[in-house]
Amino acid sequence: MPLIKSLVKCPRPYALLVGSESALTGQFLGPKYDGKYLMQILQEKFGETRLHQALTEVAISSFDIKTNKPVIFTKSQLANSPELDAKMSDICYSTAAAPTVFPPYYFATNTSNGDQYEFNLVDGAVATVGDPALLSVSVAMKLAEEDPAFASIRSLNYKKMLLLSLGTGTTSEFDKTYTAKEAANWGFVQWMLVIQKMTDAASSYMTDYYLSTAFQALDSQNNYLRVQDNALTGTTTEWDDASVANMELLKQVGENLLKKPVSKDNPETYEEALKRFAKLLSDRKKLRANKASY
Repeated sequence: MPLIKSLVKCPRPYALLVGSESALTGQFLGPKYDGKYLMQILQEKFGETRLHQALTEVAISSFDIKTNKPVIFTKSQLANSPELDAKMSDICYSTAAAPTVFPPYYFATNTSNGDQYEFNLVDGAVATVGDPALLSVSVAMKLAEEDPAFASIRSLNYKKMLLLSLGTGTTSEFDKTYTAKEAANWGFVQWMLVIQKMTDAASSYMTDYYLSTAFQALDSQNNYLRVQDNALTGTTTEWDDASVANMELLKQVGENLLKKPVSKDNPETYEEALKRFAKLLSDRKKLRANKASY
């Protein structure tokens, strides 16, 4: 029973890093941060490690602003697309390069013919992959066609699949901020100030809707868990507040969420659901260790 890793950003993966950025250039004349400190940390952690050295399959999304196409870095596609075998530091910066927050990122790799292949990347959320859970399922299904280890989920066998999607939280105040009457006379500037938050929220909700519907229709509703707090307030909604005080607040949000029911139709708490997932994974790992059929 493979665990499909949904690489979801946690109040953005760079939340713990941007607070130390030194160059604040302004949100209107340029990106808020220059990204140098983030890249420094990534290079220190990953060194020269490349995608092919990942210990398991990964699915990391980004968007190429030159080709106007999404770029998905997956280990399983390297045989057909060797140009994707980039340094992990380059990949991780690219998937964090949210427009207005960090500059877009350029780097180059080599094709199978030795030709240079260029990337001009920004955050994968631009390609509506703010919640990559659906992307993870797609990657796993493609693997099922090629890798015997994933054969059990061939033909959309969701009963042999566990999907854990970790959200970054949404604000309880945002959906109550505006009314149609208030926005009736908005122009370009007013809409640009809020449309990205609306798009991000809608993308996350719709991905959850698609997946929960599919798992339920295939009698596998207990194999999909979306962990998301929809009542964030104050500084916990900020992407780049990496203060000690806010980190403690976010930690408390997570601990409180564990005690809440998964949904109004499911009284199971998030803590109980996560323990159930862990047991399922442990049981399957033991079966594989014994070379049992799965």
